[in-house]
Amino acid sequence: MPRELSPFELDRELAKVAPRARAAYRALRSGREVRLTIPEVLRDPETIERVATDKSDPIAAPLLRWLYWLELSHRALPLAGARVRQYRAERHALDKPLSGYFTWRELLGHALRDGARRPALLDVMLDRGGALRDAGARFYELRAELPTFAGRSRSDLEQPGGSVVVEAARALLTSSADAQQSLELRSLSDVLTQGLATDANDGWPRQLSLRTLNELMGSRDWLSGLRLDAAGLPAPLSAASFARGMLTLGAAWAESLAPASQPFSLSRDPFGLVRAQYGALFASLTTSPPFLRRQLGLGKERVVRHARALSRSALLFVRQLALRALLDEPALSGPGTLTEAFSELGTRTFGFEPPPRGAGLLFRPRLGDAQRFAGVLLAAEQTERLVQEHDEDWFRNPRAIEQLRAETRVPPAITTDKETLERGARALTTRLSELI
Repeated sequence: MPRELSPFELDRELAKVAPRARAAYRALRSGREVRLTIPEVLRDPETIERVATDKSDPIAAPLLRWLYWLELSHRALPLAGARVRQYRAERHALDKPLSGYFTWRELLGHALRDGARRPALLDVMLDRGGALRDAGARFYELRAELPTFAGRSRSDLEQPGGSVVVEAARALLTSSADAQQSLELRSLSDVLTQGLATDANDGWPRQLSLRTLNELMGSRDWLSGLRLDAAGLPAPLSAASFARGMLTLGAAWAESLAPASQPFSLSRDPFGLVRAQYGALFASLTTSPPFLRRQLGLGKERVVRHARALSRSALLFVRQLALRALLDEPALSGPGTLTEAFSELGTRTFGFEPPPRGAGLLFRPRLGDAQRFAGVLLAAEQTERLVQEHDEDWFRNPRAIEQLRAETRVPPAITTDKETLERGARALTTRLSELI
């Protein structure tokens, strides 16, 4: 039996192993074989029960959320490895639209780059995705087997505010429906094409790196003195790649500012609401005409064209996040329920019924999607306040940057509420509707 540790001592053990767990998943996604060893005391049922019933120590509740995340991470690692092998290593023999042997990941890369063959490639990906879909379904089964943890419901531990995010996702699909209809989507190929924002491809740096993203931010004050872990930056395929890069940068920026003087479990959120918010805040700059004019040096007509293409991509992005958030519960009920919900909610999201074969392959729900969706709405509300306080080019204002850095140096919010999400949704849909 492990030695009995206080919550503070458990927090110190957690601070050692949580970064290793995240690194293990990053290594796994790159195709490496990994193992994750967790100290016995952090998985001990008696220890977990003691933390769950501790009402006096302020770090007990956040510590319990981390212990739940750690348990899921440990159990899911081999399942994630099996899915990665299906994604990166299993090869499919093709005669058309390409000839040769391709992994699912390679087919996706070709679909992103080859607009002419994109519809045919997507059909092949759906046809050959059965094993990949099944591998992903096993993670949903794992979560379904843990409806509670130390007496707390899965929803209480995972969600940033109970049912409010699901309600906000449904409301967002309704409030942005008119804007979505203007995209005139008829197929998955159209979704991919609009999402890439290829009409906004000129003006960006040739490379997508931490250095080029830092330069795009408009001020060195953003990253001054920080050590960022911005692993996983995308390849520069299109303008949307830079929006995704900014999303990664903003999340890493928020993480790097976590208060070092606070206990680990208080200063960081395993499901990443604040990381998602600042990722979305940084990414939203790519739709801002002042940003495009100043940082990319575009003229008036090109600014309008870029803002329109990137706003269309952003609209699709947030609606896809809403779809993922809504598919989470059906996914836990099994493949049949997920497929039914995918067809119904996918039709609401895109304006056409997506192929049922895409359930569990495309727009598949992931742990933390509720935070990612809520983060976009919180960032939209935050942008409105920054514009009011510091003008449209707030991203170049040293006072705005220092204000945001100071706000991020406190323990992160892990929940939100209905009213805040509603304000963010109104701000987001209004801004994107004006730009598209």
